[in-house]
Amino acid sequence: MSGDPAGVGLDAFASLYERHESDVTRLCTRLLGAGPDVEDARSEAFLRARQAFAQYDPSRPFRRWVLGVAANHCIDRLRRRRVEGRIFEAAEVEEGALPGPGPSPLGAALQAEERRRLLEAMDELDDRHRVPLVLRYFAELSYEEIAEATGISSSAIGPLLYRARVKLRAALRAEP
Repeated sequence: MSGDPAGVGLDAFASLYERHESDVTRLCTRLLGAGPDVEDARSEAFLRARQAFAQYDPSRPFRRWVLGVAANHCIDRLRRRRVEGRIFEAAEVEEGALPGPGPSPLGAALQAEERRRLLEAMDELDDRHRVPLVLRYFAELSYEEIAEATGISSSAIGPLLYRARVKLRAALRAEP
């Protein structure tokens, strides 16, 4: 593939894009909130992944790598929001963005309600607690990867996640 700076053909990368687009979109939505930023963030994340593809280690799962690229980009966007003084808005979760159906219509409805409550409670957390939770449980990043993405020391990630889970549990208990 001479002349291809990313080291991967357009067809091959298009296939990777199709396979991982929904995962990256969900991660961007969780980090940035629903809105016009999500589509831009997803596109930018895949552009950055294509440009940095030479740095991808094929011994690691591509999904984790591309989610890491997307997470780093979204965190950069959140930092810019803070610097620009914008107020972080609560995200509305679209029904179509939720994962697959439950075992029955009633079970699916109960799971959807539980997930909605969880996501609303997560949206209420401050960035310092919400971002590591999303990176750990939605992007499945390790403590070291979270530390690298957020600029927080890896030894502080565990206690931070613990405090975030405590706050999340308290918020869930407080809801009717």
